[in-house]
Amino acid sequence: MADTIAWHGKTLAEHVGLRDDAANKGYRFLSLSVYGATNSPVYAAVMIRRPAVVAQRDFPALTADQFQATFNDQAQKGYGPVMIAATGSSSNPLFAAVFQPQSPIALTRHGLTSGADTDTGTIQGMNKLARKDGMILHCLATYGDPGDPRFAAVWLTNSAKTFWNNDGLSDTAAGYQARFDAQTSAWCRPAFVAVDSSNRYMSLFVADEIGPWVARHNLSPDDYQKEFNTWTAKGFFPLCVQAGGPDKTSARFAALFVQSETTVARQFHATGPVANAAIDAVVQRGMVNSPVRHAALAIVHRKQLVYARGYTFAEPDWPLAQPVTHFRLASDSKTITSLAVFQLLEEGKLHLTDKLQQILQLKTPSGGNPVDGNFGNITIQQLLEHSSGLQPNAFGNSYAVRQAFAQAGHPVNLPVSAAMTDSFIAGLSLLAPPGTSHYYNNCGYYLLGRVVARLRGLSTIDAYQKHLFDPLKIQRVRLNSTLIANSPDDEARYQSPDLSVGPSVMTPAQPVVPYGYGTEDYATLAGAGGLTGAVTDVARLIAMMLDPDTAAMKRVTVTDMLNRGAAYLSFLSTPAGMALLAAGKALANDGGARSGYGFDDTSVSGGSYYAQKGGELTNLCNSVVQLNGEWGFVMCWASPPVAAPGWYPNYPEVMSIATAASWSPADLFPAFGMPSL
Repeated sequence: MADTIAWHGKTLAEHVGLRDDAANKGYRFLSLSVYGATNSPVYAAVMIRRPAVVAQRDFPALTADQFQATFNDQAQKGYGPVMIAATGSSSNPLFAAVFQPQSPIALTRHGLTSGADTDTGTIQGMNKLARKDGMILHCLATYGDPGDPRFAAVWLTNSAKTFWNNDGLSDTAAGYQARFDAQTSAWCRPAFVAVDSSNRYMSLFVADEIGPWVARHNLSPDDYQKEFNTWTAKGFFPLCVQAGGPDKTSARFAALFVQSETTVARQFHATGPVANAAIDAVVQRGMVNSPVRHAALAIVHRKQLVYARGYTFAEPDWPLAQPVTHFRLASDSKTITSLAVFQLLEEGKLHLTDKLQQILQLKTPSGGNPVDGNFGNITIQQLLEHSSGLQPNAFGNSYAVRQAFAQAGHPVNLPVSAAMTDSFIAGLSLLAPPGTSHYYNNCGYYLLGRVVARLRGLSTIDAYQKHLFDPLKIQRVRLNSTLIANSPDDEARYQSPDLSVGPSVMTPAQPVVPYGYGTEDYATLAGAGGLTGAVTDVARLIAMMLDPDTAAMKRVTVTDMLNRGAAYLSFLSTPAGMALLAAGKALANDGGARSGYGFDDTSVSGGSYYAQKGGELTNLCNSVVQLNGEWGFVMCWASPPVAAPGWYPNYPEVMSIATAASWSPADLFPAFGMPSL
């Protein structure tokens, strides 16, 4: 156990006396809090004795002007703040601070309000600026009046690329508990919790590990002392102790107890039946310089799987990603949807000129026909080509669906169903008549998935499984499991860079949940972005597209899909096509040309095909599927690979190694339960 000394409820004179005595014995501040009235402040502190003694200069009672002057003076001497605490009103605060040698001097602000993140006079604005500059919030203070809260904070260089969150600024005790439950369920921990005089909580959560920890809040002084006695007896020590209140007897405490203050190191692992050190080194470099903890890669050559690896760069208690670990495919789901549509075309059960409404027969939430007279003119081809004119993301807003039904006199509870979503879409106006614009359209591919389901007489995923996956012996593609409590053991873990939380759309009570685990119903996205799969099994679909004929689809059908995509992309470079792009940019702020037919980019040269599709759930995961001549690959990252520039969409560092390597003639598909094609 660390060698610490702690106290609370002390006057300024008592605090200074205890500090001096401890400092003379080699102790240095680990935590500092000031609370109570500015004319009679109260202190809580923790001091620690480490093997190497660091110089510290502390100032226990400073006005705002004195704090700024002290900061300026200490910065000139090479000292920057490592702790800051405050009490009092917004107009008359009292600060306490600890400085240590620093280079560079920490970014420090006080008197911040709450407001727009475009204003650097707000805590939100400073947090946004700090993130942009590669910094992380280190310590913080909350003070001021209930109607005019103020904040002070210190940011340091985020050398470990740690995800962090400071959205909790003035939570009630219950609100902070809800935030705490959501954050910690998604592999985060509280790093700092400050309390103001109204028992409201400002919190910092981080996505790293320091070993066992215990957090407590809304404690009376006696409660805190009991918790202190309990956990120090078990080998813990207080890493952060903060208090707020008008005096020492009515104060409320928040405390974090730990067994170590040292961050647990992340370790790199690569798993799979075949290793290529050069390829693994490229992936490792991207993960070590990024917060990504799980990734996977599969490479096919002609119709054989030649490489399949799961990658982990995480703390030792994280599960290791395997080649068969599921990753959210996001918009790569559209490639699968297009294949399922072309199966129906091959069988003569669907035609590109068929009208969407003739198949789905949609009604609005009030039971009427679609509100837009052009809705009935949307064709399957226009859905595939992103030219339907539909509102592009209309299918993913559970709140809007619920509101539409309520306004129609048919109130519904969360979660909303796919059928409700269908009706909601029918109740919206189109952005443009079908065929008159081109912009990326998630809603169109959602409806294509619904077309497949209707014509197969099954749910979307069951239709894909029975008619596309089963013939290829694919067993590891499924709908996303939205809630973290229901996430299977073989699913990768996802964390957004800002570790945000929000209300769940999966239950009527709408509890606070981590972003990506109930803030949106990803399963409902289905054919547009709601699938999750193992790279081995998604690579099977790429191999199928490189094979002359398979049990799932004829080669001529695959080439028809690719040829149409290449032809449409070429058309978009003509004057008529550019007019569609210009209309799309004006309507949906999207001027990008997509080949459609399940891909973003498709081309044909000398009978050789190139096609790629990227997938992204905003700030949550990235993926790409690609075929290029005789080669293809699938790459999935569970968190955006912010430090792997240049990987998308062709991952040239990896694929140049792969295409030059001498691979074993043995096909790896059988190793993953799928016979050779």
